Amino acid sequence: MPKLRILPEWDLGNPPRVFNEQIGDFEAGNYQTVETMSRVARTYAGDPRIRQLALRIIQNIPSHHFLEEAKALAAFVQEKIRYVRDPNNIEQITYPPYMLDQISKGVAQGDCDDQALFLATLLLSIGAEPLFAIVRYKFRDGPFNHIYTVLYDKNWQGPKTRLVMDTIIKDRGIGFEVPYKTIEEIPV
Repeated sequence: MPKLRILPEWDLGNPPRVFNEQIGDFEAGNYQTVETMSRVARTYAGDPRIRQLALRIIQNIPSHHFLEEAKALAAFVQEKIRYVRDPNNIEQITYPPYMLDQISKGVAQGDCDDQALFLATLLLSIGAEPLFAIVRYKFRDGPFNHIYTVLYDKNWQGPKTRLVMDTIIKDRGIGFEVPYKTIEEIPV
């Protein structure tokens, strides 16, 4: 029997380490996922590679234009990470160092929580204070359907501005928000 030959473009490299964690069902599981994401984002915001990437992305933004920095980071995530769903009934979270490696290879993929997590980590690395927005689209109760990153402008001039950064929506600009039934914003 002939052997299957693995062509270079099929080389999967080193797969990421997988962490298995039992989470609750429905809404409880949503909150546990957000808690895990917040912990991971805060942990990896101090990674020098994450900060270096964020600084390179925002290097041409004038100082103290915090919303413009956030928009630049969100546009980067929107452009560089292809949306792909998790397997059915399995919640997977891609850790920022692995996502960074995949971006550098031009093969980054992830669902809404992966993109929100990576963006929140970039934002934290430059001193921003992002929130995770969890939303329900069809019903007012039960599990949440989606997650993305939100930031409130900290500039001293004018009213606070809310910036929505839903990076899985590839055909709309940063700031677009799909109408929802309910939303909760949780600090990262």
